[in-house]
Amino acid sequence: MKPKTIIIAILLALVAIVLFKNKEESSFWLFTEIRTSKLIILGSFFIIGVATGGIVFRRRKKHPKEYGISNPNVSEAQADTTLEQHPYSTSHLSEEDRDFIRRD
Repeated sequence: MKPKTIIIAILLALVAIVLFKNKEESSFWLFTEIRTSKLIILGSFFIIGVATGGIVFRRRKKHPKEYGISNPNVSEAQADTTLEQHPYSTSHLSEEDRDFIRRD
């Protein structure tokens, strides 16, 4: 097992132990006096905290600052000559391809 999985399992076990040790009735104020089990209060706030943490600290995909073209199948000599050409140059196209582009 991965260490991350083990740590998450231990934390979830500790949360379950804390929740089930707090079964007695309690009251708290949320715009009115609410009397309910501590298990429900602690569990609901734990779930709200996990959801909030997941939203705030989620990993975002990082976009590259520059987009480039790389072809691992091209030798270095060919790569040097292709870099010197303009990327939209039509000099390497066949006559048929040039005719097709002109029709657009």
